[in-house]
Parts: sequence; C-alpha cells; structure tokens
Amino acid sequence: MSIPKLDGLEVLARFNAMGSPLKILILTAQCPTLFGIRCMQSGASGYVCKQEDLSELVSAIKAVLSGYNYFPSQALNPVRSDDIRFAELELFKSVNDRELMVLQLFAQGRTNKEIAKGMFLSNKTVSTYKQ
Repeated sequence: MSIPKLDGLEVLARFNAMGSPLKILILTAQCPTLFGIRCMQSGASGYVCKQEDLSELVSAIKAVLSGYNYFPSQALNPVRSDDIRFAELELFKSVNDRELMVLQLFAQGRTNKEIAKGMFLSNKTVSTYKQ
C-alpha cells in the first residue's frame, strides 16, 4: 500500500480503469480493517497481511487463481465490541483514499514537503488532506 511515488490504492484504481482482467492479490503490512475494503472497492481480488502465516498467503493465492475473492473477515465485518473503536472506524470510512495515505505517511513521521514530493502533490494539497 505504501509504495513510493504512487500509493497502492491509486495503482489498483489505474489497473481497474484499464479494464484488463487482472487478478490482484494485495500482500501488505497495513491493517485490513482500514485498507481491506478499500482494496476490494479498487478492484483487488484478495488481501493478505504480512503478519499472517505463510499458509494464509498460499490459501489466498489458490482462492484467487480459482476465481474467488479472498479478504480477511475483519476487513469486511469490523468488530463492534468496542463502541469507541467502531466510531473511529466509521470516521476512517469517511476519509478518501488519498487522505488516508497522507495520514499514514504523517504517522510515519514524514513532513508535508516529503509527502508532496513522494505523491506528486503540491504542499497545499497535502495540507488540505491533512486537515
């Protein structure tokens, strides 16, 4: 998801816009609760966290090659056990993909200027996303 110069969600959207019959399986360290459904909406066929066992990746590959989608359950049905956590997840759903990627880069300690350069945006646009 955090590839340099262009975020993974944008890459997915571009592949999807091309109309080619690609099957894309996301392997990432990012939280499936925040990114899983966004990847699905952007055209991915599956999503696996790097923290999972290797068997999870193998299962995902087999499922996608067989024509199925493969997404973790927490990406599709976030747990509602904690009302505060659920409210936070709902807020994240209102943030668009670019805003979320900027937020993630801020959380990694990047400056506006670094983010703007890496995402091919102006500093002003990054500031707007930050707000």
